[in-house]
Amino acid sequence: MKRREFVMCIAAAAGAGWRAGAAARPLLGLTVNFPEGGSEKDVGKGLVLARDLGVRACTVGYMWKDVELKPGVYNLKGLDKALRGFGAFGFRVCVTLRTLDTNNRVLPADLQDKPFDSEAMRERFDSLVEAIAPRLTDHVACILLANEPDIYLARHADELEAFAGLAERGRQRLRTLRPGLPVGVATTFNGLRDRPRLAERLNRSMDILALTYYPLAQKMMVRPVSEVAGDFEKMAEAAGGKQLVLKEIGYPADPRLGSSEDQQAAFVDAVFDAVEKHAAKISIFNFFVLYDFESRLVDMMARYYGVSDGNFRAYLSTLGLKRADGTPRQAWARFEARAKALLSSQ
Repeated sequence: MKRREFVMCIAAAAGAGWRAGAAARPLLGLTVNFPEGGSEKDVGKGLVLARDLGVRACTVGYMWKDVELKPGVYNLKGLDKALRGFGAFGFRVCVTLRTLDTNNRVLPADLQDKPFDSEAMRERFDSLVEAIAPRLTDHVACILLANEPDIYLARHADELEAFAGLAERGRQRLRTLRPGLPVGVATTFNGLRDRPRLAERLNRSMDILALTYYPLAQKMMVRPVSEVAGDFEKMAEAAGGKQLVLKEIGYPADPRLGSSEDQQAAFVDAVFDAVEKHAAKISIFNFFVLYDFESRLVDMMARYYGVSDGNFRAYLSTLGLKRADGTPRQAWARFEARAKALLSSQ
């Protein structure tokens, strides 16, 4: 999805360094997106504000099909621009190369139907990694080779081993070309909890355990905030000796989903409490998202994911710490207070 609204910024606490395997202070994150009717200037203001509050990291993501225009021909201008721009801000950047994106294959058209372990797929992936690696400057904190691939692979179990092998191949090549750069795949927490063998296979050879965390039950209904602490225990246990990168953390506020603004605010507090308890294990924890997505973007996302259910739309529409028009929710006040407390403790 090439939309400007998907600009992502992880706002990280000032002075908190990070490297894979190190017991460092967690970096606090916030995905800065566009308010309703907003412009690039609005995102710029958000980034300046975040930097002034101590922002030191951000995340960007690119679909393979958008990067490789035709075999062996790459459009990496967006990546180059992002790394220069965020580097100028002094940010560390987490890059996601989307091969699988939730429930979609996002591959070049001529590879779309090919097996992940086919020679054509492997050769093209090798070439893609080799094209990207020289551009991964010292500002890059980590690179992820898929976004929530467990959702797609749960429906296509016969492709798991082939895809895991492709990701491992990419990881090995990247570690050769960029020694020391942590490589992972971003799976869902629900996948880690409900399909542990699948998640374990995907992460077996990765350097970090990267996750997205939205505590939802069936039909997108929210789970109780009281379960957050136990979820973080599961994450820490699953990570073992690896560091956790919580790429996205979110909780919708819509009453249709059994939620409320009070619950969303309590969720923010619960996450900060859990991160404090497991601080030695967590490298990055990024709240998603600053503003609710406006209705036209929700329409676009529903089409992309192929889900038109009203609960899914309610979920997408109320993830923001602020409403689409910029009005703060209670969760924003809690985020501000806890972020300031975290900064003051470092």
